[in-house]
Amino acid sequence: MNFDSFDEDAHGNRPSFVQQQGPDRGVRIRMWIAGVLVVFIVLLFVAERFVTLVQPNLERMQEKRDVASIESLQEDVERILNDFGIQPEWIRRRVVEVGDLGQVRDLWLIKVPTDLPFASLNLDLKTMAEQYQGKAFAVENAKEAQIALHIVFRKTIRYSLIFHPTSEVRRQTGNISLLVDGLESASDGDIEHLLQSREPIAAILEPSKDAVPLHTRLRAAGRDIVLHLHFKPAADVGSRFELSEDLRTEEIQSHLRYIVRNFPGCRAYYVTSERAPGLYMRTVEEEMKAQGIRKLESAVLTYIDRSSQTNVMSTRMNDIAALAVKDGTAVGVVELRPEVLGFLETEIGRLRKKGFAFVRLSGSALQ
Repeated sequence: MNFDSFDEDAHGNRPSFVQQQGPDRGVRIRMWIAGVLVVFIVLLFVAERFVTLVQPNLERMQEKRDVASIESLQEDVERILNDFGIQPEWIRRRVVEVGDLGQVRDLWLIKVPTDLPFASLNLDLKTMAEQYQGKAFAVENAKEAQIALHIVFRKTIRYSLIFHPTSEVRRQTGNISLLVDGLESASDGDIEHLLQSREPIAAILEPSKDAVPLHTRLRAAGRDIVLHLHFKPAADVGSRFELSEDLRTEEIQSHLRYIVRNFPGCRAYYVTSERAPGLYMRTVEEEMKAQGIRKLESAVLTYIDRSSQTNVMSTRMNDIAALAVKDGTAVGVVELRPEVLGFLETEIGRLRKKGFAFVRLSGSALQ
């Protein structure tokens, strides 16, 4: 056999590439179809198990979450009503079923004072409802003199609050005056905050030469100023801005006139002493009265910051509010330091919702 014939036989007996790939391709297609069927069967099995086992559990879990949300929602509604001074005894509650759908709605019939700020109340309730992915809307019935506010939860009206303004109920309120002390050692930022504040917060100043520029700024800003007159021991007195127990009557009068000239426009004063002022108090009262400045009794001052903790200070504000309810007016004092004015403005907003008025010094607090 020559080499040429060998090559021809070798090439003639070799199978082609197309012939080898044909059967393998068919096998792969059948395996792919079988795999798709297996995956489809598994998906059907998982879906069936989800429907029979998982979905009911999810529905029960959602129902539990809804019940918890409704309970929390009710607590928040009650909290907001309390924030506005609405008493629990003013509320009558009913549970009603709506149509044949089996839906349950809580109907609250609420007597409210005629001075209740509905716009603010409505805004707070709407904001609260949005936190539960719900909404609230109000409808006024002018004929019945009522306002209905509906709270929607899970696309269903869950609460209907029917407000009926009437003179039969009144909120327990009073007037509150606030004073800040310690301005001489306060930061420029805190003093500027006080000057820019729109709240009627008065300033206490102890007269001294260094306090005169601050008094000028406070007066220019329209801020009420209360003079703190303090009787020191004679050895510590080194200025006509200061008082001591051993000064003669004429000297006390002269010192007081000098103070008033340098601190004009002050609204009130109060007196403290390291010893009992005794007869000197009468001299101060007569001279300051002649100068047109009224006395603020130290006994009526309630100090808010006996503790610097916010929750304790807030409790003290509640005590002041209780005094205002009892006596008609109350006076709170706090030292001006970082974040105090922000605290006061927050507390003013909170108590103002309840109906308390924050006013300039007046009434029974001054003589």
